[in-house]
Amino acid sequence: MSDQRFWVGAYTGDQGAGRGVYRARRDSGSGAFELVECAAEVANPSYLATHPGRAVLYAVSELTEGAAVVAYAVGDDGELRRLGSRQVPAGPCHVAVAPGGECLVVSCYVAGAFAAVRLAPDGSFDGDVAVLPGHGNGPREDRQEGPHAHAAVFAPDGTVLGTDLGADLVRAFRVEAGVPRPVADIAVPPGCGPRHLVVHPSGTVFLITELANMVLALRPGDGYADLAVIGESPATAEPVAADATSAAIKLSPDGRRVYTSTRGADVITVHEVAGDGTGLRPVADVPCGGHGPRDLHVDADWLHAANQGSGDVATFRLVDGVPRPQGRPVEAPTPVCVIPAG
Repeated sequence: MSDQRFWVGAYTGDQGAGRGVYRARRDSGSGAFELVECAAEVANPSYLATHPGRAVLYAVSELTEGAAVVAYAVGDDGELRRLGSRQVPAGPCHVAVAPGGECLVVSCYVAGAFAAVRLAPDGSFDGDVAVLPGHGNGPREDRQEGPHAHAAVFAPDGTVLGTDLGADLVRAFRVEAGVPRPVADIAVPPGCGPRHLVVHPSGTVFLITELANMVLALRPGDGYADLAVIGESPATAEPVAADATSAAIKLSPDGRRVYTSTRGADVITVHEVAGDGTGLRPVADVPCGGHGPRDLHVDADWLHAANQGSGDVATFRLVDGVPRPQGRPVEAPTPVCVIPAG
């Protein structure tokens, strides 16, 4: 088997020590993770995504002024060739590509808006960016003075589910001809600060909340624009300090477990999924190997944690679903996102 390739996004300039998007690889036998080189210099590529059918990589450039989403063609040797970029509202922190590759959605934290742009058959940008503005606020005056879009996921029925940390909403919308059309706003508990979400094969949506350190379970009624909160569970197995903040949430490939990261506590938590897929039970907290675990990648045998605070990527072998440290964390300049290259 050949080595698995990865992309790592890093903060740059005033926000970190990185230079842009990094190429990395994992040994197929030992699991050893290696940061190879900077593949593309770009400001603050804090979230990355790949095209489902083309060798194209997308990166946000998380800036307040000059914010953008950038597309790169990926060569057979892993070289990146810039295909183009589009300006987006301030503070883009997440990008998601439609399963059919017809468009992508960018979540813009500072502006509190979601932006969509059509994609051409080759994965390049096709047309202008269309914006769905945010609205509302929450009870936390320090973090919820206004809307703060944080992430978006394409649900199985084509609905886009966007988290708004500032307004305590999941915003459901459809992208039609490259334009995001609002369908519904789903309220979640005040002050929880919804951050990222995943859709379980059972249909349940599991939502990690940054400010409340809990995971919400939501079930669709008449489609994914009709979600209802059916339960909640702690984001960690053991209590954490009040200033800890949850970050990533990822599914295991078999759907039996969910993994979350919590900064401050600096742990990765294993959650068991209920037999009917409607709830979670946190069963183990594992030290992340560094500080500030921002993002996680999970596959069948391995888990990687991008530890923003300590400047490294930690690798874990999954043993009966529980992460076991595999060697020492690998130095990486302010890593905030790690995804497989395809």
